[in-house]
Amino acid sequence: MNFIEPINPAMKLYYGRISTTDGQTIASQIEDAKQQGIDSRHVHVDEGVSGYHVAPMDRPEWKRVEDKLSNGGTLYVRWLDRISRRYDELHATMRRLMNAGVTVVCTLNGMTFDGRATDAIAKATRDAVLAFMAAQGEADYLNRREMQKRGISVAKAQGKYKGRARVADAAEVVSWRAENGASIAQTAEEFGISPATVKRYMAEAASK
Repeated sequence: MNFIEPINPAMKLYYGRISTTDGQTIASQIEDAKQQGIDSRHVHVDEGVSGYHVAPMDRPEWKRVEDKLSNGGTLYVRWLDRISRRYDELHATMRRLMNAGVTVVCTLNGMTFDGRATDAIAKATRDAVLAFMAAQGEADYLNRREMQKRGISVAKAQGKYKGRARVADAAEVVSWRAENGASIAQTAEEFGISPATVKRYMAEAASK
C-alpha cells in the first residue's frame, strides 16, 4: 500500500478495532499503521469490541484518540466502520472530529474527510458523502445479520446447525439483550451460547 501523505502533520494517530478476539487479530491493522508511518505510541486498537453495540466513547482506546485529537490532527483508520457501524453514532463522532479540525483518512482507498475545510461547497460535499457512508455501513451490517439469521434458521430446519464456532463477545451479548428486551433463553439461542454464559456476562456487566 502506498503511503498517504497527511494533510495536518501536527498529530498523527491510527485507530483500529476488532469485534472479537476469537478468530480475529489486530495484525493487519497494526501493519497498516506502520505503512502510514504512525508512531507506535499513537496507534490505538480496541480489541473484542462490537462496532454496532458499543459506542465509540465507551471504548478505552477511542477515548484516548479523541483526547489526543482535541486540538486537531490527522486520524487514520482502515475504514469508517472501525469507528462505528451505527449511523447516528458515526455521524456524531465524525462531527466532533470535524469541529475539532481533524482530518480523517481511510487507508483502504485514501478517502479523506477534512475538518479544516472552510469552503461551503467543500463542507457540504464532505458531509453528504459522510452521511451516505454512515447509512450504508449500518445497512450493510444489519443486512448481514439478517442473512445470518436466515441461514441459521435453514440450517436448524435441516438439522445441520451446530451453533457458533466462536465465543460470543460479552459486550455484544449484553447490549443485544437490552436492546431487544430479550430473556436469558432468547439471548442464549440468538448467540448460540448457554443460558449460564448469558447470566455470567450480565453479572460481569453489572459489576463494572
